[in-house]
Amino acid sequence: MTKHHAFEPTVIIFCSFILVFIGLVETWSASNYFFFQHFGKPNFLLERYLIYIVVSFFVGLFFYKINPQKLRQLIPLFLSLAIVFLIALHLGFGVNIRGAVRWFNFGIFSFEPTEFARFAFILYLADFIDRKYESLNDLNVILPLFLVFGIIALLIISQPDIGGAFLFCLVVLLVLYIFGLRTSYIGIILALGVIVFSLVFLVHPERLQRLSSFIHNNHLPYQVHQGFIALAGGGLFGRGIGNGSFKSLFLPDAYNDFIIASIGEDLGFLGVLLVIILLFLLIYSIFSIANKLDNYYEKAFVFGTGFLFSIQILINLFSVFHLIPTKGTVLPFVSYGGSSLVVNAMFIGAVLGLSRKL
Repeated sequence: MTKHHAFEPTVIIFCSFILVFIGLVETWSASNYFFFQHFGKPNFLLERYLIYIVVSFFVGLFFYKINPQKLRQLIPLFLSLAIVFLIALHLGFGVNIRGAVRWFNFGIFSFEPTEFARFAFILYLADFIDRKYESLNDLNVILPLFLVFGIIALLIISQPDIGGAFLFCLVVLLVLYIFGLRTSYIGIILALGVIVFSLVFLVHPERLQRLSSFIHNNHLPYQVHQGFIALAGGGLFGRGIGNGSFKSLFLPDAYNDFIIASIGEDLGFLGVLLVIILLFLLIYSIFSIANKLDNYYEKAFVFGTGFLFSIQILINLFSVFHLIPTKGTVLPFVSYGGSSLVVNAMFIGAVLGLSRKL
């Protein structure tokens, strides 16, 4: 392997580790006061996240080491498990948090099936494109893919998780588009999506109210307002790790959806800029690998990974900066979230495994 070919995997590994380290530090910084005040355990979240990080490392290593063809043979199992997990959420096995049933609770840790479902379906999508590329625009050929796609999307929407379903649909359509799916088919899917989302808004009017408030209300939502104060308070260089007290006292989810505001208060504008640069390098390297692969299965999976991370990053940052309505989307590798971190490790491990042939 030449130095040129080794560059992208090295960048991915470097950026991933640095981002996770920053996320670990900021998880502690943003959560220690809350958990000390309420439970007397300032390091509670830090200790849990360390476990997730260790598990993620070995999961990523497994998917890096596994033979790509063996991984491909596991796709039916992964896809079946993903659908079973999503169905199980609605059969009494899921826990209701803030009006949504999205997690399994196993005591010391929780698991979000939607994260795993994205991984399983992107694998399935990549395999389907490779097998059916020449007839991808044959309606009879593409219908089974749309059927599975629709089942998973509806199961995500019914949690309800409109934002998660939107993210899932957008990633799938982008991958299909770059591999030549007719724009008319994409238009039909988008039209069906609008109908489904409209029905969801009728069933859950509070979701529509959130969108309406974003469009018509001149006042910032409480969380966004507090996030801006935290960001502004950090200035250029920040107040120092653990010294930014505003996020701990007034900013909900400072270690999760709004962790970039926590970083801004502790590390300042330069800290936020560093995180954005690392995320950009990570995404750029993933797409660079995708462009170099010559197998449709490999290209589609790596492109899907790049699109998934890119859209998650944009949704998270746009929410914090109030460019779109707030949506509970984590910042990949940075926000606290065990399921997200473990599944992201699956993606990165698989991408690095595929990059070995370059």
